[in-house]
Amino acid sequence: MNRGKVRNHALYFLGVLTYVVALIPFLTVNLVRTLILAPIIIYTLPIMEYLQPKVMSLKIGYKDILLMIPPIIPYVFLPYNEQSIYILIPLALMLLTFTLYLAKYTMWGNVIGTAFEASISIVWGLFVHNFLFLIPSIYWLLYIFVGALYVEYKIPFRRLNKRIVQISWIISLVSLIVLSLKNPITLITLLEPSTRYLIPGEKLKSTKEIKDLGKRGSKRDMLFVALLAITYTFSIVFPI
Repeated sequence: MNRGKVRNHALYFLGVLTYVVALIPFLTVNLVRTLILAPIIIYTLPIMEYLQPKVMSLKIGYKDILLMIPPIIPYVFLPYNEQSIYILIPLALMLLTFTLYLAKYTMWGNVIGTAFEASISIVWGLFVHNFLFLIPSIYWLLYIFVGALYVEYKIPFRRLNKRIVQISWIISLVSLIVLSLKNPITLITLLEPSTRYLIPGEKLKSTKEIKDLGKRGSKRDMLFVALLAITYTFSIVFPI
């Protein structure tokens, strides 16, 4: 074992929160499937961590492809109904991630790859029979996508204009407002990220500040998921 290996804590953190989002609003999920999903995720996340640098460098071998198969098998048993079409979202993001890395657009590959991990909440939501998964999953996906852009903008050596972050969030905000017409209280979740993404501030002065940026971002991510869970569950239990 390589004791010097640095774990990708951000990937694991995002994976755990994505699992929680897949269960929101916790009212219709199948408890047995929810418990079964946990060890599947425990296996899947280290595989994703192992394969991530290989995908980025496009050095995937046959053994790597074999490693991808076990995490996919359980999803053969997804319930197939009108909601199954939403699986196309993570599939499209995964293919786009590969395409961007192939075209040497590494930064955009990182952003879309992060969004892809967040979008797996759609697959997991279907797996646990959470028939109310769509709104929380879309909230989470757009929040993480713009958040990844925000982080890339803040990195000193990235040539990313803050207007891209702002415009991306405005488009996301409009989409989420339309999606939340029947659940307006859920929009409370968007207050904090709106301030952060619409007024992103200046770039970091040093790469040494990236770690602190990540720590603050993790706390905000947990706050976002907590507010999303509370407001969306409340809107379902007490509909307008």
